[in-house]
Amino acid sequence: MKFSKEILNMLGWSQKSDNFVIGKDNFSDLQISSNPAVEQFYYFFHQKERRLIKQFVLNEKKQVDYICRVTLIKKGDKFTPRLAFSVRDKTKKLVESQETTPTNIKANVSLEDCYDNFWKLISFLQSLRNIELPKEKFSLVSQDESEIVSALRGRGSESVINIIKQLSTASDILLTQKDVNSLLKRRGTLAEFKQSLTSHSSDESWWQDFFEGNKWIFGYGLNYEILRQQQSQPVYGGVKIDGRGGQRGDNLMSTTGNLNFTVLVEIKTPATPLLQGTQEIRNGAWSLSKNLTDALSQIQANIQTWEKQGAEQPENRDKLEELSVFTVKPKGIIVIGSLTQLMDRNRRETFQRFRRSIHGIDIITYDELFGRARFIVENE
Repeated sequence: MKFSKEILNMLGWSQKSDNFVIGKDNFSDLQISSNPAVEQFYYFFHQKERRLIKQFVLNEKKQVDYICRVTLIKKGDKFTPRLAFSVRDKTKKLVESQETTPTNIKANVSLEDCYDNFWKLISFLQSLRNIELPKEKFSLVSQDESEIVSALRGRGSESVINIIKQLSTASDILLTQKDVNSLLKRRGTLAEFKQSLTSHSSDESWWQDFFEGNKWIFGYGLNYEILRQQQSQPVYGGVKIDGRGGQRGDNLMSTTGNLNFTVLVEIKTPATPLLQGTQEIRNGAWSLSKNLTDALSQIQANIQTWEKQGAEQPENRDKLEELSVFTVKPKGIIVIGSLTQLMDRNRRETFQRFRRSIHGIDIITYDELFGRARFIVENE
């Protein structure tokens, strides 16, 4: 039977909120009520504040609360809990709800933002000798892999990635580079890269988008530093880094380490010629293509502008230094053309002599960059 307000007052029980806020209130203040609130249903009792506790607040947000309502059912001298999850707005209106037992928790209410507090609650219930939980291993989902996969499919990609990252840090779970490549679908990306050397050989904007979405290709050094993209289509001078106008380049990247330094990247296309002319200008030497020399002049100007103007703007400097990224004589990279254009010795030597003579700027061809990507995918 349900206790009246008068009986509750006689017992000294308060009519205050029946919420227990995890992280603010103390579990040590709780005990199981000695009398049922409704027929065989029991709740917790806050000893200091003299009030019933019916629901545990897992997370308090500006407009809604995430709540787990705990009802205890007495069986002999033991209690078994029933959990009901809900999201309520600040007017106590029910938004979502799902009632469960501890053996089969598959709530529609997402616990993503409050799983830490949820497990604190479960640990508290497990610590009580007079509460009986099932002996089976407790889990939010079935141990069957297909059910786990099905549960993950309903989540956003960012959530799934975060789950994989957390699992990868566990001491008993070791992911090889091959596992990482599989998870990130890098073999498919590698195949797309190879095909696009022909199908998108002259589409500069396509390659800019491709590299922006697959920054890992610039990693795993050979003779190159590991890169991380900081800003696509950055403005190197005149306005802030992500503003409009000013001198614009293809990508601003940074080396990766305890301290990171900016690297500027200019992207041309696989079809861009490296040399020009139909014959040697003198014995053993060919003319460099205007596309190549223009790209070199452009990135040299961008490096100077970025170092003297863009990197010195307080807003740009603060934004990058928060990420431990600094600008000191920034390096440049030009991605251009293909070595397949250099079919004879003199052409190869002309191009190689030229790029080896350039200080602070790497010139890398698309087939070399593809080789780097293949190395990453095929080698652990």
